[in-house]
Amino acid sequence: GYNLMAKGHKSIGHLLLKIGLACYFIITALCLFGIGNSIKSSEVYDAVYGIFSGDVAKIVGIIVAIIVLIGGIAVAIDIFKDLGKYDNTIMFVLTIVWAVIAIVADIFGKKYGISHFGDEPLFWLLNVAKDLLIIGGIQSIRD
Repeated sequence: GYNLMAKGHKSIGHLLLKIGLACYFIITALCLFGIGNSIKSSEVYDAVYGIFSGDVAKIVGIIVAIIVLIGGIAVAIDIFKDLGKYDNTIMFVLTIVWAVIAIVADIFGKKYGISHFGDEPLFWLLNVAKDLLIIGGIQSIRD
């Protein structure tokens, strides 16, 4: 059979992190395109519509969905084949996009932002922790 460890994964944990991130980004992107729903896709739209409005918000939402989808597909491909020089570029862009999403949603978001810390502090802290795990995960799979 095909040995996934032969591709150069540092550990089983490293491989599982890539599988988890690929699934998370691809599913979040699909939800952003309206196929299903997730808390994170709702947060992203909350963040986008917090800054933009109308058609501009729709366009920005689509652009974010495309970037997240490309990132998820790149991580999925990277499980089996080294993307070489593109890997770090894609991961850098994904880190920036996710950091912006996290900051806007977790701080300024109307439905999920810090203004709701008083109502549901554990929910808010868990969302921040999830974003930190995702950003840390992206950074740890970079070559």
